[in-house]
Amino acid sequence: MADKTTRPIGKISRKYTFIILAVLSGVIGSIWVAIDTYASSAIVLSIDGTSNEYVFAIQSMLIGVVVSFLFALVLWIPISKKPWENLFQKFKTKKSQAVSNKSTQTTQRVIQIQQNIKPTVKRQFSFLGQFIDPQYQGIKIPTKKMFLWISLSGLFSGVNTFVYFILIKDMDLAVFLPAAQFVVVYLLIGDLVIDKTMPCIIEIQSIIMIVLGVILAGIDFTSGAFEWKSLLLVFLVLNVSAAIYVIFQKKVIETKDAKGRTLDSTNTRLWTLFFMTFFTVVLALPFMKQADWVVFRTTLKPALFPIALSMILVYIARILYVRALSMGKMAIVNSLSSVSVIVGIPITIIGNLIWPDHFLLPTGEYAWAVWLLRGIGAILVFTGIVGLSMSEVKIIILAKVKGGMEWDGEKIKGISGVEKVAAITGKYDLLIVLRLRTIGRGYQPIVKQLEKLPFIADIKSNTLLKEWNA
Repeated sequence: MADKTTRPIGKISRKYTFIILAVLSGVIGSIWVAIDTYASSAIVLSIDGTSNEYVFAIQSMLIGVVVSFLFALVLWIPISKKPWENLFQKFKTKKSQAVSNKSTQTTQRVIQIQQNIKPTVKRQFSFLGQFIDPQYQGIKIPTKKMFLWISLSGLFSGVNTFVYFILIKDMDLAVFLPAAQFVVVYLLIGDLVIDKTMPCIIEIQSIIMIVLGVILAGIDFTSGAFEWKSLLLVFLVLNVSAAIYVIFQKKVIETKDAKGRTLDSTNTRLWTLFFMTFFTVVLALPFMKQADWVVFRTTLKPALFPIALSMILVYIARILYVRALSMGKMAIVNSLSSVSVIVGIPITIIGNLIWPDHFLLPTGEYAWAVWLLRGIGAILVFTGIVGLSMSEVKIIILAKVKGGMEWDGEKIKGISGVEKVAAITGKYDLLIVLRLRTIGRGYQPIVKQLEKLPFIADIKSNTLLKEWNA
């Protein structure tokens, strides 16, 4: 039976905690876009009364980086005696080193023994931020290699963010959210190119559903316009930059320091935000004129609270998303968080009830047709993403090692699709776990690569039909 006392979220099981985290990240994503839509259309306005997207972009990034840094400091607040005891022991150890190396080694052994003693009844967090991310140990300085990947991810995130502020000026929330999910298609295409494989039927069907859903959501009979310019910007810039950003973020998460530790999600988001702010501001500055700086100064104070609230929500949503990834499959997390495409419709309606001038709804004789198309489009996008997610399979491979030969775990883990490698006892020597989209793409190319390894003698594969989590 699972020990529910070790979980930070009450006594909810791991399975439901994972679902709650993933769904919350998607719902919060819809809310922060709605807040940005209101702030840009109601507060950050030029002299002619139109939204100034370049001023809003610079304001959001500058306020956001300050608020996020302060929020990370708040998460660093100690909530137990352990951080103070560790600091005291660290100071005591350094002091004893000046007296005797022998006494230092003894002290270190005592400290190590003390640190290995863990409570068996209830998990104790040391910092406030560990309720959101248990790996958080305060603000850390990334390694040089981490900084490389963070800077590259910040560059493409800056491009993505700059385009985002341009789009929310004129694009309806119910249209933008489904269109922004197209990044899943680009990530899939990237996987196909890397694996040098053709898409399967499920993947083709899902891509068609997502594309068709985005197109349907962009049709507006009431105005007689089709937002093709905005959709092209979404397809060619917003989602492409988002896909490259995800790739570099994955590199950041996988990079380890000298002690074999990875950077936690809170620090990853914080340091990426610094670079994202820099590149977003650099892109916006050429469009800023003297009148725009006047708008910047006059609207900064009234826009401070909504922008700060939006940026904190972004920060929390990103942490929840990474936490969900650590507890379940990435594909299922993406499908659950894509609930934002559905949530965007009721948020738009609620926004219209509160601020009708800033959340416009289709009106006229064919308004019902527009809402019908938007609803169908959102469902198609959501269903397409879920279809891609549900097609993923896990394959367990049992392998024998040739007698007298040493096996190389790094070569096995270097094969695309291999998730885990373990040495086992019994008839077989190795357990290899694969995670792929379809059995065909998993079994054929990967098993062939395994068979080419000189130390592999025999292979037996088993498809995992169902998993039960505590």
